[in-house]
Amino acid sequence: MAPSARIKIKNLYGLPKAHTPVTAALLETVCDFFRRHQGRVLGLTGAGVSVPSGIPDYRGAHGTYRVHGEYTPILHHELVTQHASRQRYWARSFFGIRPAFRAEPNGIHRAFAELEASQYLHGLITQNVDGLHLQAGSRNVLELHGTLKRVQCLGCGSLESRDEFQRRLERLNPEWAEFWRQMVRSGEEPQRRPDGDVDLPPNLQYGSFKYPQCPHCHGHYMPTVVFFGGNVADAVRSRSYRMVDESAALLVCGTSLATFSAYRLVRHAREQGKEVVIVNYGETRGDGDATLKLETAAEDVLPPVAAKLRS
Repeated sequence: MAPSARIKIKNLYGLPKAHTPVTAALLETVCDFFRRHQGRVLGLTGAGVSVPSGIPDYRGAHGTYRVHGEYTPILHHELVTQHASRQRYWARSFFGIRPAFRAEPNGIHRAFAELEASQYLHGLITQNVDGLHLQAGSRNVLELHGTLKRVQCLGCGSLESRDEFQRRLERLNPEWAEFWRQMVRSGEEPQRRPDGDVDLPPNLQYGSFKYPQCPHCHGHYMPTVVFFGGNVADAVRSRSYRMVDESAALLVCGTSLATFSAYRLVRHAREQGKEVVIVNYGETRGDGDATLKLETAAEDVLPPVAAKLRS
């Protein structure tokens, strides 16, 4: 198998040197932010909000890029053009998607849904591809980088659920399906990565893995997510700007804003003179743009704030 291109993971922003104490006064400050802009606050979330659900992040204290410096993500052009790269991706995803689909929304997801339902939040843009915001009940959600819940043919564009695609993978790879069942019985699931990826055991070789082609045009599938080297669709990018335009303030949670597709929305809000509050335990690309930065985890702020605004 041809090796994947090696890329250097950039923008590993610094870990926090101090922690913002979560006091009653601080929670009231955040509540006042929501009251001041009631119904016109826009949320922007990243991988950090799904960590309490058991989904690893990228750049946090225990994130994949920080702990595993040699981790090589699949690049968009590799998945589109290289058979070996597709084998590598689908083989790893064959195992990794199962625990990802078992993940449940946590208190942060539920708090965002409650803030929208109580008309403090008018919408949410998430960089996450796990679908947990929607599962928690949020309605006006833009999945900036797509979703793992579907796959799409690169030839004709036909869509298929990832569940059905998984069943097709199992039929094509019965020995891999049996190996998974053995691992589950032994309690030794592989090391998980973000986005439904895993480290495969060394005795498994990608070269034996089979993946289905489109029944309509015999094209190849890829998940409906934005990979490294890929671009956010024009329609999605335009909608993200409109959502910022329609908001009065931006609340950023659980992201270092390393990807420009997210960071440019913070810049866009600040260029319009809008308030930007960032809740993230660790340095972010947008710290200099924030009107308020809380150096703490989102799970320590959003659920109690939603509860206070409810009472």
